[in-house]
Amino acid sequence: MKQRPILIAVIGYIIGILWGLYFSISMVLCYILLLAIYFIIKKFARNHKKRKFKLLSIYRYSRYLKLIFDKKVIFILIIFSLVSNGIIHHQIYQYENTYQERENLQSKAIVVSQKKEKQYYDLYQVKLLNSKPFYLYIQVKKNEKELEYGDKIQLQGKYIKPQEKRNYGGYDEKQYLRTQKVIGKIKVGQVKVLAKRQLNPIKQIANDINVSLKKKIEDNLEKGKAGIVKGLLLGDTTQIEEETKENFRISNISHILAISGMHVGYIAIGIQTLCQKFLGKRKTKMITISLLVFYTLITGFSPSIVRAVTLTVLTMVAGLIYRKKDTWNALAISLLGILIYNPFLIFSVGLQLSYIGTLGIILFRITFLRILNFIKNEKLKEMLAVSLSVQIAILPILLYHFNIIGIYFLITNLLVSFIIGPIMIIGFLSLMLKAFAVPLQLGIGILEEISKFSQLPLAKIYIATPGIPSILFYFISIFLLQQIYKIYHLHYLSPTQRRVKNLIALFRYQFRLKKGKFRKRMSVILLIVMLFKFLPGNLEIYFVDVGQGDCTFIVTPQRKTILVDGGGSLSKEFDVGKQTLLPYLLDRGYTKIDYVIISHFDQDHVGRIIKYHERTAGEKCSHF
Repeated sequence: MKQRPILIAVIGYIIGILWGLYFSISMVLCYILLLAIYFIIKKFARNHKKRKFKLLSIYRYSRYLKLIFDKKVIFILIIFSLVSNGIIHHQIYQYENTYQERENLQSKAIVVSQKKEKQYYDLYQVKLLNSKPFYLYIQVKKNEKELEYGDKIQLQGKYIKPQEKRNYGGYDEKQYLRTQKVIGKIKVGQVKVLAKRQLNPIKQIANDINVSLKKKIEDNLEKGKAGIVKGLLLGDTTQIEEETKENFRISNISHILAISGMHVGYIAIGIQTLCQKFLGKRKTKMITISLLVFYTLITGFSPSIVRAVTLTVLTMVAGLIYRKKDTWNALAISLLGILIYNPFLIFSVGLQLSYIGTLGIILFRITFLRILNFIKNEKLKEMLAVSLSVQIAILPILLYHFNIIGIYFLITNLLVSFIIGPIMIIGFLSLMLKAFAVPLQLGIGILEEISKFSQLPLAKIYIATPGIPSILFYFISIFLLQQIYKIYHLHYLSPTQRRVKNLIALFRYQFRLKKGKFRKRMSVILLIVMLFKFLPGNLEIYFVDVGQGDCTFIVTPQRKTILVDGGGSLSKEFDVGKQTLLPYLLDRGYTKIDYVIISHFDQDHVGRIIKYHERTAGEKCSHF
């Protein structure tokens, strides 16, 4: 870490953001308190007498922290955490002062997104002129006005403040919109186009290319497959059917629809294959860097593509200036840039999965290659190692956000690994030659068939939402297990690794000496835990906000669960049972209901329960 100040800086920056979001106490005051505690402990340590050897001693092992946290590291952490803490507090203040209900809002704005079609209206993102650096969504009635990227408009309408989460652990619209730098929506009454193409010419050209490529994909392919190809090549998943998205997500292959290192890698390889022979390595790298930056612009600067392109570009720049590449620094630079642009992107699920998945590959790939050494096929071994590394790393994040775990991820990812390369190459070629549309449709059809693993038994097992302490414990555990594995399987150990190995041996020796005493203590602890488990708890009654309708969730003192009604007026756009009630129960920590009570059979009281009963009849279901 001493050699990677940027990595330390981004860790400090993240600490400052999280502190500002979740703690009301001043960070400066906290640092002053910690500094005072440090000097007190240091003074006490100087005056203490020589102590008897203790295997479990805070003082003994606290000394090892000095190997990691020296003065330089602590200084960087404090400075960057204080900077980000100040920034997040300032941005929260700006957001809160901007939120206000106004019946008649009149303003000039520039359209900064393409149209998103909803059931009753079209949605555009706009930037208000002469205002704070935030964006708004505007809702325009269907067939009333067609707007284009870069249009300067005069609009009049009602401002709609974003909603906070209505239920425990529920969807927080305000938090999500902040990841987009959006402060709310305007229900437009009147809109008038004042001028065309008012954005930066480079952005306008990039958007024109994006629109042209999408139109070409739509003209050459069937509607359903065109949506998948647009997601695969351009990162636009808005036209993929919800059922298809669900199948991809449950089958653990939805990552191919988010542009990432895989996509960037194939683009870089393709450019180098075409140009290197004629232009040489240096010129080819320069062209690749330029095209990757432009590709990032075309696809909309999502966190996953920014990470992937930054890593690739910095690796190539290191080669151009004859420096050794450093993946950790490249990863830190990209993340720091993203969080400086918008600190609230720390909540982005895509960013979390992208960076934690990459960290998984960096940390665990070599270990899994050693474990899978019995596999002779090197390509197969590499694919399995990468897939396992990613899944091990992102598992708690998937459970936290989606509450689903499946047992087929290795099979689906392995199958996808074999065919995704050819599909992407054919996909890019089809943008230039229509003749490649037929094999591309065939390849997308194979992907759709792989996604149907989601319909097999045990493909979708619901898990209660893990708490933050559980997630931290998981990450610490897998990291320690990996380090212990390395200690016992590496031929050459560093002095620190040898010291840890000796400590483990000392622990085992001490345990054997005091085995009886240890067993007694563990028996007492287990007995206490079991007694607490069987003690009656409090009666808990929760009223769940399901919109139109009623729903009550009860937990008895004997920990039996009762659901009274389920809410749920029928709607094509929003499934109350799937998107509100089920996540609520999982966030509360329950994966089954013991009793369901129906007060009466109106749709707004029981519609979702009936629908789920019909859908899951004859199937094993853990939530109803």
